[in-house]
Amino acid sequence: MRPTPVSLRFAGVCLTLALALCALAPAGAIDAHLDADAIDQAILFARQATRDERRTFHDGYFRLPGEAVRRISLVSEYRRVVLLVEEKMRILDRNYGVRQMTEALKPWRGLLEVIVELQFHPQNNYVGVPLIDVLLVPLDGAGTPMPLVPEGTDRRPRFGLFWDPPPMDAPWWPFPPPSVPVITGSEPLTGGWLHARFDARPLARGRYEVVVKDGAATLGKGTFDLGALR
Repeated sequence: MRPTPVSLRFAGVCLTLALALCALAPAGAIDAHLDADAIDQAILFARQATRDERRTFHDGYFRLPGEAVRRISLVSEYRRVVLLVEEKMRILDRNYGVRQMTEALKPWRGLLEVIVELQFHPQNNYVGVPLIDVLLVPLDGAGTPMPLVPEGTDRRPRFGLFWDPPPMDAPWWPFPPPSVPVITGSEPLTGGWLHARFDARPLARGRYEVVVKDGAATLGKGTFDLGALR
């Protein structure tokens, strides 16, 4: 049966409407739920990239706001694979195939981790990391954007007078050094780390500002273009 002019016009209207709805839908920003091919791409990049290529890649994922907030670092699923493979290569561990990375990603599926490195005033009287908030504020939407709150935030204290540097061959390494003590009774609390977990799936392309707040006071912030990251 041949389609009638009316049915053809109706089909054309439906196609136009579908295309319009697709154009209005926000494009995803951060890759979530990486498949095996994407994990393999991240592994290949980590294995083959030059130092300059690594630095260029990681530069998009961290900011250095100032003294109170030493560093803000984003860790997507893709970047987590790159970081894990880089670390395994650094310590000469060859156990970093797609299967191993898929297993390592299980707790982080669909999440964007924001890691904030804090430094406290030397005369602080904290006994633990205070309830400092990490917010994600979209900047490119219309009107006054509502900040996004994390699904959860882990807090890790830093004791002692000196900050262990990240690996010399990976100054972009975002995680606390493994040698940092978690509990101590003899050294002052000098800072800490906040690990905030955000749902990556609803994030749209565009600029977001990570804002670190202690009550009404803003301790530091950094702007990231999620459309340029994976």
